[in-house]
Amino acid sequence: MNSASFHILQQVVLLLALVTVAAAVAIYLLMSFQNRRLLTRQARKAALHNELVPPLTLQSLHSLWLRCRPAEREVLEEILIEQHRVAEPEEAKEMEKFLLAFGIYAHWLAELKSGQAPRRAHAALKLGHLRDPRGVKALVAASEDRSAEVQLAVTLSLGRLKDPGGLQALTYLAKKPRITVPHLTLAASLAACAEQSPHDLVELLRAPMVCTRIIGAWALSEVADARVLPALATAAGDPEPEVRAKVARALARVSGLESVEILKRLAHDRIWYVRVRALTALGKHGAPSDQETMLQALDDPVPEVRARAAFALRQVWGMDPQIVANVLSTRSRRSFNSLISEWDRAGFFYHLVAGLITRDMRRFAASQGLLRTLIAAGVTQSLPSLVLAFPDVKVRLRLVRLLLSSPTPGLTAELKALVHKPECDARVANAIRKALIPEGVAPSPDLRAEPA
Repeated sequence: MNSASFHILQQVVLLLALVTVAAAVAIYLLMSFQNRRLLTRQARKAALHNELVPPLTLQSLHSLWLRCRPAEREVLEEILIEQHRVAEPEEAKEMEKFLLAFGIYAHWLAELKSGQAPRRAHAALKLGHLRDPRGVKALVAASEDRSAEVQLAVTLSLGRLKDPGGLQALTYLAKKPRITVPHLTLAASLAACAEQSPHDLVELLRAPMVCTRIIGAWALSEVADARVLPALATAAGDPEPEVRAKVARALARVSGLESVEILKRLAHDRIWYVRVRALTALGKHGAPSDQETMLQALDDPVPEVRARAAFALRQVWGMDPQIVANVLSTRSRRSFNSLISEWDRAGFFYHLVAGLITRDMRRFAASQGLLRTLIAAGVTQSLPSLVLAFPDVKVRLRLVRLLLSSPTPGLTAELKALVHKPECDARVANAIRKALIPEGVAPSPDLRAEPA
């Protein structure tokens, strides 16, 4: 019995091995066939490219078309579509005349209504490259196609054409109980078709489906204007945070006090990324009345919100030293750190140190005063590196004196480390040595002058 079972097991293993080998061979042969087919197509495409010698005319294109075999004509269509996008206006017109005059465009229209789904989708994509009312009408009708592949192709083509007539189909796709087109693609196409009439998208903000409202708000964030402000004001209270976030992005495009007031309210939303979008929009508005909202956001519990608030402050007021002084004296340390870390990346300390040039005494006094305050508070960050890098040596020496006015162990160690760096100016190095070596005391090894 055991011997019989073992024999059966051997046969099963052998059979599985044979099936595996057969499958591997079949896959290899199929891949080889597909590879040869692709190489043949590419070679044919390259050959046809060489025959398209400018200047292209209706007659030359027709002559080439007649010489092509049926299998080559589809390749020629692809080449013409690709070149149409980048061709000179005159040549592009000749290509359009050819595609329209010799039944090729009509063939695409017919193909969109029949054939297998991949062929219908391919036809839909090709129709999106030529502006013709028949194509828009056919694409709108094809939006009801059951194939998700065709629906995606229709969406891409209508978005490329930017024809307002496509809004009907795109709105239908956005309202479907099961949306098969990627939301970003659908929103982008809606925005492209509604560039001149963004109010046509307002109905999507009132849809019962959350994803439809998100798509509508997303599209409006690209094309919104004052005409849709009432609808955006209502949508700012939508229970879905993603809708509110996209409404904030849309409000960045609508100037005016009412828009700013809505954004200030959204800047205190319970969802952090809504606050980020609202602060971003306020920064783009550049409205001076928003400073308090941004200053409060510097102490937000979410780091991304604090960073965006600091960036928005810089967008509206520039890197005003007075804001830094006020935040240091009246706000939390977290607020100050959020502000200074964001502004430091934008070169705030370099800008501040540049004020130590004495040509403008008013700016000199302001820069010197704020630098003293920051150094006393232990905020030195990029200052030691500016002792090496600032172009004006006199400014470097003034900066050294300011840094040494409130020395801390860490700052002292940083300054000592600068002395022997090759890029450190000799006058700056001597100033540091004199300040850090008490009179009558021999210098420590790390502060001795370099040998000549």
